[in-house]
Amino acid sequence: MAAIVTSNFRVLNAENFKADVGTDKVYVGIGKADVWSDSTSDITDTTAPNPNDHLDDEGLARANLLALKKVAASDISHVVTRYDWTSGTTYDAWDSADPDIFDKKFYVITSEFKVYKCIISPDTESLIQPVQTLTAPTAESDGYTWKYMYTVSTADAEKFLTTSYMPVKTVDPRAGGQSSDYSSDSTAENALSEADYAQYLNQKASAQHAKAGGIERIVVTAAGVGYDSKPTVDISGDGTGADVQAAQITMAGSGATQTVASITLTDKGTDYRVAKIAFSGGTPDTVAQARAVISPKQGHGTDPTRELGSFFIALNAKLDNSSGDDITTGNDFRQIILLKDPLVHDANAYAGAAATADVIKPMSGLKVASVPSGALANLQVDEVITGGSANTPTAFVTEVDTTNSIIYYHQNEKTGFENFDNGETVTGQTSNQAAVLHGSAANVVHSGGGVDRRSGEMLFLENRAPISRTDTQIEDIKVIIEF
Repeated sequence: MAAIVTSNFRVLNAENFKADVGTDKVYVGIGKADVWSDSTSDITDTTAPNPNDHLDDEGLARANLLALKKVAASDISHVVTRYDWTSGTTYDAWDSADPDIFDKKFYVITSEFKVYKCIISPDTESLIQPVQTLTAPTAESDGYTWKYMYTVSTADAEKFLTTSYMPVKTVDPRAGGQSSDYSSDSTAENALSEADYAQYLNQKASAQHAKAGGIERIVVTAAGVGYDSKPTVDISGDGTGADVQAAQITMAGSGATQTVASITLTDKGTDYRVAKIAFSGGTPDTVAQARAVISPKQGHGTDPTRELGSFFIALNAKLDNSSGDDITTGNDFRQIILLKDPLVHDANAYAGAAATADVIKPMSGLKVASVPSGALANLQVDEVITGGSANTPTAFVTEVDTTNSIIYYHQNEKTGFENFDNGETVTGQTSNQAAVLHGSAANVVHSGGGVDRRSGEMLFLENRAPISRTDTQIEDIKVIIEF
């Protein structure tokens, strides 16, 4: 049996995920401070491998975690593929019957960060950048008709605009708890930002336009053969008012060999969901055929998220020195993850409370009891330390806290996962520095809110080239998910 997953279903999944992030605890995590090579002795990076969707890769990503930062509701947005308006480019027009429309350039973002939807395209190069914000757009001199949708705010551009994606949103028409769509502008104005209120007004005007939900244009699919005069165009459907007069029908050829070249609507009508175009008169040998292109349910510009096909969600996290020492500096990372609903570390597995801190340091640490003068400071990040006990535990040094005498470390498939023992001596294999661990409490978890790295649902994993962190820079992480 033939079946499809509709675009509405994909958008709905994206919306549900966005809503979940607003209520649940979702964290962007960074990890993997050691190189991609399979050897502990190799300090040279190789190409990042493709991640695999299986438990082994997930488990190693958890083991490699360096830091987690919570995603706020304001740090998530719908996005769509970015198409900059560029002079000399041919753009497609919106088409209600095109199954591939969301893979085409039928909308643009301009240099003013205004987003427009192409309603009519002459299938030639676009030469006039759209600037108008009319409810009922008019054709530009190059033949294009653009419908203004919204303007990307400065705040949204900073968080979600990339070279490949741009933010899109639909402002709730019941903003501020209104009892009905667009019932009170003052209520909406008090509830919304300036940018969102401007979009709210544009959505309202678009929905209340007299021709919202009408037939946008008529496409001639077969020109017919042998017309001796213009035919009559008959429009039937579940809406009202759509009409074509004879003057709006363009014929090709002459005499009794004419064909139907194009049709322009005299009146678009309103409230159409289905429509049929038929021809009568003109005594053709073969009757022409045409189809109606119908606008969205409430008209263009009323629901940008669905109209532009936003199957993508972007999450933004900024890592900077405002997080104190919870996000390690002086080291690099090679993995980015999304982790939903992790638990605070507890001695009893999976028994911790839900993590709530904005920033979490999920690394294990070793409390040092005594060291030769300067030895702790001389340990190097990324070097391998080895314990002196019988099981010979091994780990990578991730960070050294000389103030609190803690060596933060991580273990993975290269080092193995043997535990360090209280009171044993650990030695750096590069620096040759030794340190004696605390006699009764050597193994520590960061007191600022360490998590059980085994907890939570991992939603996303990306392997990449190393990114070095310093306390003077900001990493702006944007995660894009397609539904």
